[in-house]
Amino acid sequence: MRKDRTYQLLLAKMHEVASLPTQDVGPFTNIYKVITANFKNSPYLPLGVVSLLSAFCLYLIFGSALVRLATLLQFGF
Repeated sequence: MRKDRTYQLLLAKMHEVASLPTQDVGPFTNIYKVITANFKNSPYLPLGVVSLLSAFCLYLIFGSALVRLATLLQFGF
């Protein structure tokens, strides 16, 4: 392949876009790395537990109005 200026600019831009800095969330970096490692291995188990707990908490807060809201939203879609 011919090494012209356009190719060199494209290559430099590709390297600039492709290189990402390490994720850093301040003092919570170690916790972030542990949580994301678990999500990469089995994402559905923690998401299932969180969704069940949030649905239960919403039911405790809103009661049967939550069922009516879900029915209303289903009619919209």
